[in-house]
Amino acid sequence: MANPDSHARDWVAVILAASLGLALNMLMFAVIWDALRSDTPGISENATQVIIAGFGGIIGVLGSYVGFKAGERKNGGNP
Repeated sequence: MANPDSHARDWVAVILAASLGLALNMLMFAVIWDALRSDTPGISENATQVIIAGFGGIIGVLGSYVGFKAGERKNGGNP
């Protein structure tokens, strides 16, 4: 039987991933808005680095969660 703490941990991971995704969407909107409305055309180097870091953060959080769940299933329970 599953531990009730594991269900809470699953919800925390889902909420964290959703909030990071929302934050990245807002950031992308701001960068695109700035690129369209600024005097110089295109996206700056700083904006590109921020976008790459944001996507890397989401991949890192989701990858650690998926890795944890895979290890938990292989070992047959919570650590």
